[in-house]
Amino acid sequence: MKTINFKNMNGMSLTLAILLFALSSCSKDTIDGPEKNGGVSGVEADSINAYIARLSYDPDALLNVQSTPGSESRVVSNNSNNSLGNVTECKTNEYNIRSNFEDVAIFDPTLGVIYPGALVIGNDQMLDGAPQPLQIARAGMKLRLDLPGIGDKGTLEINDPDYGTVQTALDEGLEYWNSEIAPQGYEIASNAYYESTTAYTSQQMSLDLGVGVEWASGSSFESQFSYSSSSQKRVAAILYRQVFYEVTMVTPDSPADVFGSTVDLNRVKSLMNSDSPPAYVSSVQYGRIIMVRMETTSTETSVELDAALEYASIGKDVNAEVEAKYKSILEQSTINVVTIGGNAEVASRVITGSDVASSGGLNYVINEGALYSRDNPGAPIAYTIKYLKDNRIAKMGYNTDYRLEECQTYAYVHKNARLRKTIGVDVRFRFSYKKRGTQTTEETDWKKVDEKNIFFNLSPPNGAHDVHIQFQYWDLVWKTMGEFDLNYINSEKCYEAYCSKTFLGICTEYTIQSVSCN
Repeated sequence: MKTINFKNMNGMSLTLAILLFALSSCSKDTIDGPEKNGGVSGVEADSINAYIARLSYDPDALLNVQSTPGSESRVVSNNSNNSLGNVTECKTNEYNIRSNFEDVAIFDPTLGVIYPGALVIGNDQMLDGAPQPLQIARAGMKLRLDLPGIGDKGTLEINDPDYGTVQTALDEGLEYWNSEIAPQGYEIASNAYYESTTAYTSQQMSLDLGVGVEWASGSSFESQFSYSSSSQKRVAAILYRQVFYEVTMVTPDSPADVFGSTVDLNRVKSLMNSDSPPAYVSSVQYGRIIMVRMETTSTETSVELDAALEYASIGKDVNAEVEAKYKSILEQSTINVVTIGGNAEVASRVITGSDVASSGGLNYVINEGALYSRDNPGAPIAYTIKYLKDNRIAKMGYNTDYRLEECQTYAYVHKNARLRKTIGVDVRFRFSYKKRGTQTTEETDWKKVDEKNIFFNLSPPNGAHDVHIQFQYWDLVWKTMGEFDLNYINSEKCYEAYCSKTFLGICTEYTIQSVSCN
């Protein structure tokens, strides 16, 4: 403020001084800048509030909200077949997944449509992760930057809200924290989480990872969600999210509070109705997203694939035996990594092999850029939308159906064969069979039956096929009684050695017959 001394001035000088003072006062009013951008007020605001309050729409219906989120399955077919001693069982399940999301992941942070406090149209286009901007004059708003120790400086006042002014205010808030607060010892706590799954369809994979596949359309992540069925290759994926901080819009007291003073009811009616209700971006999370996609030729189960990928990505501690199994899977795999937010860049890398901890390995890629800093402020990775009418969160629902055939192969397990005798001579039996997966014939050891009316048990080795059971009796030497072709013994078989012919009370012929096991 300048002070003007009126002493020793003549009349003209005094007049000139007064004129200059007046001009100076006017000039000061001008360079102070525009007044705060106030919102619509008075009767017009009341009319707008009443109109928006009367809008009739069902957010759950608009956004496909699932009444009973979760997953259900039912068996639609079940079959098995035997080949060379192997049993292959295949079960087809029909799955239904229903999910609701309140936070929408941002896979393309460069679009500029989503920022804290942005006005959008709350229709079904939000399901695609690309809400329509609501183009209308804005009143000033307040945002809250959620950083430890920032205090009142974390409240950002935006006079003319748009993507540029919000980003500028956010940059200033972050720089204040970096220069004034961080040196005091404050740190940003890690807030990271992930989901993993084995892929059967693109939609199923995305919902299991906690996102909508539509959200990635047109982004560098789109190919990560692509899936085509193959008996040679299988796909597992992890979506890793780390939140550095969150920026939240201070909730408006009434709908009209967000509109600039030039907005009238007619303008509101031309843009907003029950089919296109107004909404706003309530909060945006900043940090990084990493998606890891593993394509493998390994035949391990989906549980093992998920676990191997988690081991490679998150670095879980496992024992030596499990680690060897996981490394075997990884050696048969190609891993593609796409990141957003590591040093505010989008990067894509392909990693092969099992050495996950070395420079360039998967652990290295995930740990790189894991800490917030001035040079690594993160990117917008998720947002939440609320309806302007009642500040209700816009929950978005997704569902998908898919069928999954799961097969497993194992060695055939045979039931017992049992033999008893009612004759006075010893008998014995054994199996002739072919080894699992081959045409090589082998025999078991003989099982001797030397007591009457007692069943003796014997079974072929697991995986045996083309099984025959052979019987002999003792008459100075072992003599053949007979043979039965069993192939696979799927139920208990019982036999009896008995006298089938006699002469003068002496048994002259011994025979084997099939009998009840009871």
